[in-house]
Amino acid sequence: MIGRSVGREYLMAERPASQATRLGLTAKVLYGVGEVSNAGKGALFGLYLLFFYTSVMGLPGTLAGAAAAIGLAWDATIDPLIGRLSDRARLPLGRRHPFMLLGALLSCVAFYEVFSPPQGLSTPLLFAWFVGWNLLVRLAGSLFAVPYLALGAELSQDYRERTTITGIRGACGLLGTMALTALSFVLFFPNAVPGEDPKLRYDGYPSMGFVFGLVMSTAALVATVGTLPWRSRRNRLDDRDRAAPTIGFLRGLAMAMQCRPFRALVLSSSLVFLAGVVSTNLAIHFLTYYVRIADSRALGSAQVAFYVGALVGVLLWTTIARRLEKRQVYLMGTFAMAAPFIAATLLLGDGRPLGTGDVRPVLVIYALGGLFGSVFSIIPASMVADVVDDDEATIGQRREGVFFGIFSFSQQAAAGLSILTTGIMIDWFAGLVPGQAEQSALTTDRIGLLFGLLPAGLLIVAALLIWNYPLDARRVAAIQLALAHRRSP
Repeated sequence: MIGRSVGREYLMAERPASQATRLGLTAKVLYGVGEVSNAGKGALFGLYLLFFYTSVMGLPGTLAGAAAAIGLAWDATIDPLIGRLSDRARLPLGRRHPFMLLGALLSCVAFYEVFSPPQGLSTPLLFAWFVGWNLLVRLAGSLFAVPYLALGAELSQDYRERTTITGIRGACGLLGTMALTALSFVLFFPNAVPGEDPKLRYDGYPSMGFVFGLVMSTAALVATVGTLPWRSRRNRLDDRDRAAPTIGFLRGLAMAMQCRPFRALVLSSSLVFLAGVVSTNLAIHFLTYYVRIADSRALGSAQVAFYVGALVGVLLWTTIARRLEKRQVYLMGTFAMAAPFIAATLLLGDGRPLGTGDVRPVLVIYALGGLFGSVFSIIPASMVADVVDDDEATIGQRREGVFFGIFSFSQQAAAGLSILTTGIMIDWFAGLVPGQAEQSALTTDRIGLLFGLLPAGLLIVAALLIWNYPLDARRVAAIQLALAHRRSP
C-alpha cells in the first residue's frame, strides 16, 4: 500500500491522464445489462428456492438449507479460482469474455432444471436433485459473474466514473429483477382458485425456470457480445506486468486479505449480504404467514414497490456519491436500511399497529427498503475497484479477477451460511411445518423476528466494521498518479 511514503505533491495532484478518457453511455448500458442475469438469479432464488423445496416439494427445512448451502459453498470455493484464471488468460476473445460466454450459455438449462424436480421423488432423491442442479447453476453463475465484475473495474480508472458505471449496472439489474419478480407472481402463480395459495402449486415452477432462465442467459449474452470492443483495454497494461514475479494462488488470496481496506469491506459487505439473504429467503414466509397476504397481485406489487424504490435509490445514491466519499455513502445506506426491517417486525402482524392483510403498509416498507438498500448495488463494487489500484501499487500486478473473486466468495459464503441457518431456524426455532398452509401463532411470531430484527442487527454491525475505511478520493488519486509514473517509459 502507498501510505506515508506518498509525497504531499501526490495528494494535491490532478488525476492521471489515463483517467481522462471517459466511457460512453452505450458501453456502460451494454455492460450494465449483464447484471439482469446476476441479480435476477439471486432474487428469484431468494424468493422461491427455499419456499419451493420446503412448502411445495415437502423437503425438510434443514435439508433444503443444507442443499442450498452446499451449492453456495461450491460457488464460494470456485469464485477466486475463476477470478485468477480470468486474470491470467490470454485468449482471442480476451481474458474475461470466454468465461462470460460459457457461463451465459450454461445458465438457462441449469436454472430450468433446479425448479423442475420430478414429482414423487423420495426425500434422498429430491435432496440429491436439489444439490446437483444447484451446483451447476452456481458454476454457470460464477463463470459469468466474476469476470463480468472484474471487467467493470477495468472499464474506467476514474474514482467518480467507477461509481457511475456501477450505478448504471445496478439500475439495469434492478429494472430486470423488478420485472422478473413482479411478473413471476402474475404469469406463473395466478389466483386461479379462490382461497387457494397459488404458490403452493407445483405447475408454475418449471415454466418459470425455463422462461426466466432464457431471459437471464440472453441478458448475459448481450453484455458479453456488447462489451467485446473493450476487451483489450486492460490487456495492454497487463502485458507490461508479465515481468513481475508470479504470485501463487493461495499466497495471492492471503495477500489480498492482508489489505486492510479490502478486509474491512469484505467483512462488512458479507454481513450486509447475510442480512439481505435472510430476509429474502423468508420474504414469502413472512408475507404469507406473518402478514397474511397470499394474493399474487399483492405480492407482485410489493416486489414492484421494492424495485421502484431501489431505482430511485440508485439515482439518489449515485448523485450523493459525487459529493461525498464512498465510505460515507455506504454508512448512510447501512444505518438507513436497518429501519424498514425493524418497522416490518414491530408494526406489522397480529396485534401490532398496522395489523395483517393490508398490503399498503407493506408497499411503503418495501419501497423504503429498496430506496436504502440500493446503495449496496453501487458503492461496494466501486470501492473494490479502488482497492485493486492500492494492491497494484503494492505488488506491481493488476488482479481485478482475484479481488472480485474473493469479494464474490465472501458474499456466497455469507449467503450459504444464511440459507443454512435460515433453514435450521425455520425448523428448530420457528417450528415451521413443511407443506402446511396454516402455521401456529408461535411459528408466525418467530418468522417475524427472523425476517426483521435479525437482519437489522447484522446491518448495524456491518456499519461499524466499515467506519474507518481509509481509501478516499484524494488517496486514490495519489495512488493512481504513482502508478501512472511507474508505467511511464
